[in-house]
Amino acid sequence: MPFSPLDRRAFLRLAAAGAAGLIAPGCPAPSGPAPVPLSAIGGKLWGQDHELGHLIRTGELAQRKVDATEEVEVLILGAGVAGLSAAWRLRREGHVPRVLDAGRAPGGNSRWGELPGVTRYPWGAHYLRVPTREHPALETFMEEVGLLRGRDSKGRLEWDLRAVCGAPQERIYEDGIWAEGLFPPPRSGTKADREQYERFRGEVELLSKLVGSDGRKAFTIPIAESSRDPQLLALDQVTFAAWLSEHGYDSPALRWLLQYSVEDDYGCSLETTSAWAGLHYFCARRSEDPSRDHILAWPEGNGRLVQHLLSASGEQPVAGRALCYRIAPGSAPGEGSEAWVYHADEQRCVRYRAEQLIWAGPRFILDRLLGAQPSGFSYSPWLVANVALRQQPGGVGAELAWDNVAYGADSLGYVVANRERAPEHPLVVTWYEAFSGPDPRAERERLYALDHAAITERVVRELGELHPNLRGEVLSVDAWRWGHAMIRPVPGFLWGTRLAALEREDALLCAHSDLSGVSIFEEAFYRGVVAGESVLRRRGAGFTTLLRR
Repeated sequence: MPFSPLDRRAFLRLAAAGAAGLIAPGCPAPSGPAPVPLSAIGGKLWGQDHELGHLIRTGELAQRKVDATEEVEVLILGAGVAGLSAAWRLRREGHVPRVLDAGRAPGGNSRWGELPGVTRYPWGAHYLRVPTREHPALETFMEEVGLLRGRDSKGRLEWDLRAVCGAPQERIYEDGIWAEGLFPPPRSGTKADREQYERFRGEVELLSKLVGSDGRKAFTIPIAESSRDPQLLALDQVTFAAWLSEHGYDSPALRWLLQYSVEDDYGCSLETTSAWAGLHYFCARRSEDPSRDHILAWPEGNGRLVQHLLSASGEQPVAGRALCYRIAPGSAPGEGSEAWVYHADEQRCVRYRAEQLIWAGPRFILDRLLGAQPSGFSYSPWLVANVALRQQPGGVGAELAWDNVAYGADSLGYVVANRERAPEHPLVVTWYEAFSGPDPRAERERLYALDHAAITERVVRELGELHPNLRGEVLSVDAWRWGHAMIRPVPGFLWGTRLAALEREDALLCAHSDLSGVSIFEEAFYRGVVAGESVLRRRGAGFTTLLRR
């Protein structure tokens, strides 16, 4: 099961604490159980199986004998969103691939966990915006699984309302006050801040409608559909910070909002994000169709979409803890490939001979398996903590929202997993922090230096600063350290030579959002569909493409 349940003692402690009840924002805490001291807070540190993964570095698996050889038509290595999307695309045409993953559960950074009997929660990506017109494959999938219910008489999309994130969606905290939305900050926002914000919004509006010299929109999702106009691509050569300075955007409040945005989607700062990527964040999803202006969210975040992918892809389960430690691609697209995989639970090595092989894992791992020079990709580390609270957060001003952010804080704030819950259940919030410094290696070291006690203290301290009524009311903190959470769209990466060289088709097909340079669900899904359709073409299958033509 792809869940991370608490141990039984922690759960019983939570269940007993639920009798304390919940409080409304701004109300004093009722009498009840004594506050939980920091040392008694439950939970644990989760994460990827580093001991298994490090077997690739040590090379010891190469010394083991192969226990069996299996012949397969299509092998997909990696069960994140891209790998599962490739499997979904193939199964729609009657092909049944074998899917393996090194993790204990599928989903990549869209995995989810569970607090038993209370709620599921995300371990990573926690929402999806409605697909753009340029992404018909994703729209097709969402219609198949019932999230898109159809269209009305005017052609507007009708969504499953249970998935549409309800109001209030966002609020911001500064100096004891909560305000709706994420701008301006409630205490320090000035007229000049608001004027720059409106000017930036106007510029984004124009850029979102801009068409390049090749007739394509300047910014789209998927990124591959975007214009190749050299004047537009030149934006990828400079930092977002430099572009903002050049255009006179020096408002501290506006720069904070933009920094928050690129950290949220890219794990980068204004100084390490290319201007093209920074503008893409704001321009690519804008639509004049109000039925496309929705956020879709679930308690387990994009884990719900992973579940849909799994159920839509057939009954064959994903084999977990299956570590690929060597790949030998065929010399041409029509030739088969081989992959050596260690099945850790069975402690056996299997050599797979595949007519078609899709690598759906991160690029930096593939480089090691091929014995190739590193591709030069860099990844941002992230920390995610799911926190069970005995009381609902209080505060002055705007009421509790789905997304709750503190102006100027190190973290990205928290989203509420179970806004719809039984009164006796704890509230669970998912807290995020991007380690977005300029040196990802140093940031990873800083992240992995934090044990569970240090993470708990970090999270509890910030929540206590935002909500004094929560001091002593945290019941558990379950955390996940993502060392390579997101590919970083640094200047020169998205439209440079490195990605372009990897786009070509060869015997080994790749499917991962790394190839888009942006780690979002839409891009991972697109890359999976592209790889799946490449396999169909190679096998001579007749099919109608789901990609934009």
